[in-house]
Amino acid sequence: MRRAVPAVVSAASLVLLASCTSVGGSPTAATTTTTTSTSAESTRTSAASGDAPPITGPELDLSKVSGPCDLLTSAQLSDRGVTKAGDERAAPTGRSCEWRPDDRARGTSFSISFLTESKGLDGFYENRANFKVFEPTEVAGYPAVNGDAVDTKSGSCSTAVGVAESDGFIVQINVNNKSLPEYGNPCSVSSAIAEAVIGNLGG
Repeated sequence: MRRAVPAVVSAASLVLLASCTSVGGSPTAATTTTTTSTSAESTRTSAASGDAPPITGPELDLSKVSGPCDLLTSAQLSDRGVTKAGDERAAPTGRSCEWRPDDRARGTSFSISFLTESKGLDGFYENRANFKVFEPTEVAGYPAVNGDAVDTKSGSCSTAVGVAESDGFIVQINVNNKSLPEYGNPCSVSSAIAEAVIGNLGG
């Protein structure tokens, strides 16, 4: 079973989710959002102090969708090789939706989970010691973290994004095809999916 970076409720939950998440979709080329010098400095300062950076843009309302499976459009899923509906389930951080690609061997599996029960991005900063890789960044102008419990060079990455005070979501992906360039840069995929979610929410 492939790992995905954990969402945060407690250290125990972090370890559990890091070691057991299997998630599907065929990625398209993706780019991560570039931060400005001012926001980058804010991110570095917040990372050093252990606090998540503040939300400087308009807060986004996750309750506008009926559930995590509605965070992506059917067209966006199709672009990633997914034609079947996602599977919604409960997660320690909030509700979660998991998608598997039609081509399991060559596609990319991914899930999106709400962070409604884990203080949003703040929970990740509070538990950053549980991450081997913890890289503060931004996605579409919102504070985010790319990370993994092991590394971000072997097909797996998670991108957690804060979209409102004590609220946010996390995208967890597994690039199954080692021949894809995204396998060595999986955070580009999770960040691209996160950016699509923000766009759908109106960010």
